[in-house]
Amino acid sequence: MMKTMYGQKSICLKQRGFTLVEMGMVLAIIGFILSGILGGQSLIRSAKVNDVVAIVEDLRTASTLFKQRFNYLPGDFPAAAGDIPGVLMTGDGNGQIGGAGNVTAGTGLAVARTEVAWAPLHLFNAGLVGKVDSGEPLRLISTSYGGVHLVSSAIATALVPTFAATNPTVRNAIVFYNLPCDVLLQVDAKIDNGAGATGRAVGNVAVVGACPDGVVDWYAVAL
Repeated sequence: MMKTMYGQKSICLKQRGFTLVEMGMVLAIIGFILSGILGGQSLIRSAKVNDVVAIVEDLRTASTLFKQRFNYLPGDFPAAAGDIPGVLMTGDGNGQIGGAGNVTAGTGLAVARTEVAWAPLHLFNAGLVGKVDSGEPLRLISTSYGGVHLVSSAIATALVPTFAATNPTVRNAIVFYNLPCDVLLQVDAKIDNGAGATGRAVGNVAVVGACPDGVVDWYAVAL
């Protein structure tokens, strides 16, 4: 209650708060918005997981078809075997894609004019993959996280030390750079055993419970 300066007339000032029903509606709207945001993030992450899985399947199929057609793997294709239009470098034909020094571990890039650098272009020029990123010649194929390369088992093991032990008969691999741990584990559940540290697809750390900064530098998948 409040009195005016000019007489005894009183003015009542009333303040009206939210009712329980109104507060409930506000909270419901906030919850709906948050649910939509989280759901959208989940869909985006799921799409990125499926992209990695698709790359694995596409490169496995393309490499198999390339070898059936040309008798050599992409990147390893030697000059003596003939010609693929547009390919500026040829391999040594030893059955493995690249050797020591073909990939820079700290950047995720291939080294210029090596078997690893040119393997995706072999596939592209042979019409076995639909596109490569011509603006990134040392990372012609990539995910939204980093580069993807076809490599020999020796290179894969240099990047992921446990690869040779878990895949002693595998001669070549696909390696992914800079995958988040949760993405890696979801991918592994789709293409391998879901462990991420054992089997035909392994990360360079024991990703279950021991992933630094939420990211695995290298993930090697048997080709």
